[in-house]
Amino acid sequence: MIGHEIIPDTAMIDHCGERCLARKKTRMANLLKIAEPDEALYREIMLSLGYKNNKVQFLELSTIMPYSEIKILKNQNLIAKALLYRAGLSENTKGLPNDFHFSLKMDKSVWSYKGTRPSNFPEKRIENISAFLAESCKAGGLESIFKKRIEENYTSLLDKRKAVKIAQSVSSLKGIGKQRSLEILFNIILPFYMVLLEKEGQKKYTDFIKKLYQFHPPIKDNSITKAIKSKLFSKPEGASAIISSVKKYMGLIELYNQEKGEAGKDDT
Repeated sequence: MIGHEIIPDTAMIDHCGERCLARKKTRMANLLKIAEPDEALYREIMLSLGYKNNKVQFLELSTIMPYSEIKILKNQNLIAKALLYRAGLSENTKGLPNDFHFSLKMDKSVWSYKGTRPSNFPEKRIENISAFLAESCKAGGLESIFKKRIEENYTSLLDKRKAVKIAQSVSSLKGIGKQRSLEILFNIILPFYMVLLEKEGQKKYTDFIKKLYQFHPPIKDNSITKAIKSKLFSKPEGASAIISSVKKYMGLIELYNQEKGEAGKDDT
């Protein structure tokens, strides 16, 4: 049982972080059994845009507006227009190709706006991600754009400063804020490529990714990490001294999910 009087040691938190990462990798491996790499990565990124209120809605949108259609449109404005139409959030179809399936469309009523700031409304998130999706098309696809970034930023000598710089370079999603991009990087993109690169026998890159989790400082606290920190540490400085990396940050989430009996819960 977790309480103020019990503070887990670094090794225990590291172990929980490894277990959390392993769980994410298993999810990615399972997705790759049913979808091509571009589509699998696209679905996960879209899912993450829904936060907690619109996850299912964004997943449905990625299903009826797959990445294969995104690559055909290529243009940012057309991608945004097509996504908004399929989401049931716009009736504007000007410029969309004649063979576009206009019958595929969600109902606007399924989207949740309660407790969401206007800047995070589904329409805004769709418009924002469209910029990056268009960029990915020019780079040959989602799988290609991130793989190239990982390869270009590879180094066998990694420290905290380098890890921060590399993460920012690899995670950059045009139209998406830096914080959310980092969350997507560590929760989706890196576990995804660990699975792909392991299959290809690219050990130097998988080791490189593991080191990013070890050296990069923790990302911004969410409700889960705040809750578990309040139970584990009596003072903020105690948490800061121990939770010094993304790996340990993920260890906190794993501890929380174990406490709640939700070890398989998706925290992105």
